[in-house]
Amino acid sequence: MWHSKSFEGLCMLIKYVTNWYSVLGVYFNVIPSVKARFRDGTEIFIPSRNNYWTFHEEFYKRYLEDKGFIYNKAEKKNIVYTPDGLQFVFLKVPFSYYLNEIFLERMYGGCDLNGRVVIDVGTYLAESAIYFVKQGASKVYGFEPDIENYNQGQENIRLNNMEGKIHIYNEEANYSSIKNLINQYSLKDIFLKIDCEGCEYEILENADCLTF
Repeated sequence: MWHSKSFEGLCMLIKYVTNWYSVLGVYFNVIPSVKARFRDGTEIFIPSRNNYWTFHEEFYKRYLEDKGFIYNKAEKKNIVYTPDGLQFVFLKVPFSYYLNEIFLERMYGGCDLNGRVVIDVGTYLAESAIYFVKQGASKVYGFEPDIENYNQGQENIRLNNMEGKIHIYNEEANYSSIKNLINQYSLKDIFLKIDCEGCEYEILENADCLTF
């Protein structure tokens, strides 16, 4: 359900949720569902161990706020401000979970991207692309097939004044599209991030030594 299998995750759950033991019960399939009660009185229904994103959003929102992130609402949109001055808007969940992975857990590492080009396969709401620019990338090319995610990502790029550094294609990435992109712009020294719910197989299975 999340990293509750770790000791750190368990401590986080105990900190924010009063009936944390029941939430674990759903995770381990001991009970079918539960209404999670946060310590500020908020209640979120978890219908099953495979349907927990609403709970996740509330859970990680509290965790990020403790880490200096600020949440607000404007015109029915959720707005998140990071401690280092970035801002993101989102309409649907999950999102805070991904912000935690990228900005706090640093799942893509802390490598030096200064002057390097990034190809971001599975851009979602452009949070990873914006992170890569913040890490020093000179240009980010992204692929996001979902039109709603694509439009929201474009808005986040504008909010952070990164239109000149991030270009997202509203299409599904495959090996041919990545190869064509590399050849079209004669890209070198590329940082390639792939998180596209299965399209990784086609890309990597067809990758040739000359391009990759």
